[in-house]
Amino acid sequence: MNSLKFRTLLLAIVGSSLFFAAPDISAQPEEAPTQEGQETSGQSEEMAPAESAEEAAEAEEAAPAADEVQPEEEASAAPVYSLEDLLNLASKNAAVIEEHRAKVERAEWQEYRAHRAWTPKIEATTLLAPVPADADPSRFDNNLDEILNFNIGPFIRQSVRVVMPVYTFGRIATAKELAALGLDVAKVQVEQARQDHFFQLKQAYYGYQLSQAFAKMLKEGDKLVKENLERMEDEFDFGEATFDTADLRRLQIFNAELDVRILDNARLGDLTEAAIQYLAGVKGDLRVPEIEEDAELPGLATLERYWELAMEHRPEIVQLNRAVKARELAVKLEKRNYLPNIFLAADFGVGWSTEDVAMQRVCRMIDDTCVNDETLFTRPYSNPFHSLTFGVALGASWQLDIFGTYGRVQETHAQYDETLAQRERALGALRLEITKKHREAMDNLRKIEIQSRALSAARSWRNQFGARLHVGRGTNMKDAIDPLRAYYEARVSYLEARHNYLVSRAALARAIGLHSIDELELSGGENTSARAE
Repeated sequence: MNSLKFRTLLLAIVGSSLFFAAPDISAQPEEAPTQEGQETSGQSEEMAPAESAEEAAEAEEAAPAADEVQPEEEASAAPVYSLEDLLNLASKNAAVIEEHRAKVERAEWQEYRAHRAWTPKIEATTLLAPVPADADPSRFDNNLDEILNFNIGPFIRQSVRVVMPVYTFGRIATAKELAALGLDVAKVQVEQARQDHFFQLKQAYYGYQLSQAFAKMLKEGDKLVKENLERMEDEFDFGEATFDTADLRRLQIFNAELDVRILDNARLGDLTEAAIQYLAGVKGDLRVPEIEEDAELPGLATLERYWELAMEHRPEIVQLNRAVKARELAVKLEKRNYLPNIFLAADFGVGWSTEDVAMQRVCRMIDDTCVNDETLFTRPYSNPFHSLTFGVALGASWQLDIFGTYGRVQETHAQYDETLAQRERALGALRLEITKKHREAMDNLRKIEIQSRALSAARSWRNQFGARLHVGRGTNMKDAIDPLRAYYEARVSYLEARHNYLVSRAALARAIGLHSIDELELSGGENTSARAE
């Protein structure tokens, strides 16, 4: 909603409606009844707007009757949630926070893997193949004949290799550090998501409060307009009007514009309420506490104090520091590729088949000479179809890619330099952002004091108008326009100033990486508090 346009139309409507409500007071003859308090019923009707103005004036000093009247829909109504209640609900129900919590869990499992990188790795291989019966390694033709005749059987081979790192030249330690950094970054991202979520909720909360305050003012103005418009239309229809037709038409137009403003404010209220329901996970209608116009507001600390806090708590700054550290570790890890990995390995294998290899022909030794004999055969020394193997070894795995490794090291180092430069640039941008947020909050705090003085002056002017009109029947109702308009305009401006200050405080808290700055110890602030006079 355009707040300037809204405020201008609202106050013009309310002030002008009071003027057109009783224009015939100035038209009464000077020969008023001599006894005070004796008036005709018609005169009583003409004085109704004056009494309403005076009652509004006296309400500020005597009793807050008008301000405490609750709308019927509020009386029936929905539960009232404080900001703390909504923040607690949002921390439990926000889907965006749950999403980042899942990322933290993923980072925790990555860290789990890094801390167990030293554990043995087991690689198992299972083979199943057909083999010919009576296989003979030296006679391929016989083997082929057996296969073509489908004289085959299954062969199963199971091998297991266990490899355990012995020394990796710092690779595992570096991987642990990187995993720890990843977990820290994931937690920081959760906190950042929570702060963004809470800031949006605070914006909606303060906007809903402002909408409720405007709704009360609009209802007051709408009641005055419609009551007096109905009376003027009745007088006009019966030919008893003592006002110009243009005044009636103008009031009718103002009444339509007021209805539009009420509709706009209702939309603001509905949207902010819907935002609260979404952000906090609230089901059904809800209300928030009304704005305490006279409540003292906390002040602000110095810019340097907030910058110190931002260096400790701002998620982006923490992430940048973690990114620099991660790049530094990445350079070290890449340099480790010049060195081998020392490992301990153990191999185990077993083979079995329903078939056996063929008998092997042997020769007869005569005078150191081997003479072939067609009748001499023996079983093979080793049967590959039935085997059991086991071995243990200490080894080194070394990938010698000198130029490629050197290029990757230099590339990683360049990324490290780039991250350093990005951090410096980002720190400057963050400082500018915090300076801007702090200045906005300081200005809004000063505006509260300025608007408070304007509201106090406008209230006094309105009260003086109400008292003079009550005793002087001949007072021109046109004199009501300026003081009443000034009062309502000052009140709207004051409410907006308080709303803007609360939102700017929330934005400043988000900029320094805290949920709230209400608990901070103030030191050296230019303004320490704001209060309506």
